[in-house]
Amino acid sequence: MGPSLLRFAAVALVAIFLSEPLAAQADTEPVRPPQDEFLIPGGVTSGLPLVQANDNTVPAGTLRNGLREISLEVVRADWRVETPRSPGLRVAAVAERGGPPMIPAPLIRVEEETRLRVTIRNALDDEAITVFGLHTRPSDGEASFELAPGKVKTVEFEVGAPGTYLYRIQEGVSLPQRGLAERDLLAGAFVVDPRGGAPADRIMVINIFGQAVGEADSEGEYLEGLTINGRSWPYTERMKLAVGETERWRVVNASARFHPMHLHGFFYSVLSRGTMTGDTIYAPRSYRSVVTEPMQPRTTMLMEWTPSREGTWLFHCHLSFHVSAEVRLPGAVEADPEHAHSHMAGLAVGIEVAPGPTDLVSEGEPVALDLFAMEYGAETGYRYGFTRDPAFRPDSLTEAPGPVLVFNQYQAVDVTVRNQMSVPTGVHWHGLELDAWSDGVPLWSASAGRMSPVIEPGDSFTYRLSMMRPGTFIYHSHLNDIDQLTGGLYGALIVLPRGETLDPRTDHVKIFGWNHPDPSGPQHLDLNGLRAQPDADAVVGETHRFRIINIAPAGQLTAWLTRNGEVVPVTLYAKDGADLPLHQRMPVDKLPVLGAGETADFTWTPSEPGVYQLRIGYTEQAHHSQRWVVRAADEAVQGHR
Repeated sequence: MGPSLLRFAAVALVAIFLSEPLAAQADTEPVRPPQDEFLIPGGVTSGLPLVQANDNTVPAGTLRNGLREISLEVVRADWRVETPRSPGLRVAAVAERGGPPMIPAPLIRVEEETRLRVTIRNALDDEAITVFGLHTRPSDGEASFELAPGKVKTVEFEVGAPGTYLYRIQEGVSLPQRGLAERDLLAGAFVVDPRGGAPADRIMVINIFGQAVGEADSEGEYLEGLTINGRSWPYTERMKLAVGETERWRVVNASARFHPMHLHGFFYSVLSRGTMTGDTIYAPRSYRSVVTEPMQPRTTMLMEWTPSREGTWLFHCHLSFHVSAEVRLPGAVEADPEHAHSHMAGLAVGIEVAPGPTDLVSEGEPVALDLFAMEYGAETGYRYGFTRDPAFRPDSLTEAPGPVLVFNQYQAVDVTVRNQMSVPTGVHWHGLELDAWSDGVPLWSASAGRMSPVIEPGDSFTYRLSMMRPGTFIYHSHLNDIDQLTGGLYGALIVLPRGETLDPRTDHVKIFGWNHPDPSGPQHLDLNGLRAQPDADAVVGETHRFRIINIAPAGQLTAWLTRNGEVVPVTLYAKDGADLPLHQRMPVDKLPVLGAGETADFTWTPSEPGVYQLRIGYTEQAHHSQRWVVRAADEAVQGHR
């Protein structure tokens, strides 16, 4: 399977497990159109208008006497997802009447108690459109209407409750009838502010174009445009911020794909979560502190965070297939400026925090350790692995995941990664609050005149880690992610309170990944590598902590406990390394869904003897389970005499 259709396979995997299908479910192979029907080579002009990247800072329309009037039209246009000299895509896009077509679609932003009058003209000469989301919020469902080519329609309504929403326009017939295609470009943010306005914020909208092209009986190509505010990394907008100044971001997933949105170096608070039809605005005591938040298709988020250290950071989707350089259009590399290089593309935004004070705290002299990135034969099940012992050679199982690294709060640690592989690498310390130069995105993470490098074969680099809070974290490759993550370059990092040690009898690390870049079957989904999960035991009244980590390149998982086929409640304890406030530690039947790059901890105190099953997987049918035998307390005492 080639890289282009491998990317589509990952999209299909997420769709099958988690959301609406993206491909037709038909008895016949869908027809793939030729590539040149969509692809525009760099430097070529077609006479169509050029799409303008919309930074969502200027609302569309005019406001008079409590009525905002907006006039939109859907037109055919050329979209350069990177730069004007780069190759592009021929697409349909939305323009304000008399203005350039925009991706995302023009911003609708009004205060509550405002009436909205929107006129839409379908300027496409060959396809009907369907318009969704132009209605009062909240609502019981998505109101929609169709427009034939050349037709115009006006809708008027009161906007309703404050919140972050979206509207979208579907081009042509429904996508399942069009084959391997996605058209989530004609969509934009719809924000209703409280009366008097809202605190300053920035809006980021995720839009996606996807199209399988080429011969039906070959691998063909899969053209993609994965963008935030109309551009693909490294050409997305740079957020220029200051230490100590609070940021509020509205993130709008206007696509039909799932995106776990990860912030490097800092935790952020989730203030609200919305859908096409409503927005749940949380009370302050219900805010959640995360470094990765899963965003289902066509949902929104209002988040808040405060940069507390200088440097260059990232905010990006943690699905490897959505930030891989392989998503670039054919010819994009050739159009790059001389010496330009990026190992990422797609759904990422760069953050530049100006110099200022730091919040990092450490106690005592730094602890030094070596971590070797090794390369093994394919017969081990993995190509790569982290190890503390360079002489280690795996048996028929594997050395993936890497060793569990355990530290204590406020301990400073110097980890020297020594690359003994034949390929370059770099290591990201996912969830840790640390100096930017140690964050581990090669050739990007930088502060104080230093930068995380590409660690070439035979070279090494020492990262300075800070342990600001107890919790469950991850270390993993941040270079050529699809190859290196599925190859085994990942592991768990546990931070304990001062003076504590990890008790493996009651504290259990469960890390979930893939052992192959092809996600087509559950045989490639691994729990703690290819190692078998032996039976475990517990005692009535004894509390066990489970640390669940999802570092697969795509997909979502959950975990639950059963006894005699019945679900046994467990207690949520932490998310992404942040302990939950006491009032948020609640019993649940199943962990909230964890996307790629998320961790969650739960505790379990068995109240009666018996045989239990810990189940972990993507669906109701667990991919992995572990048998737990719980003994009565008096039996346990007797057994230890």
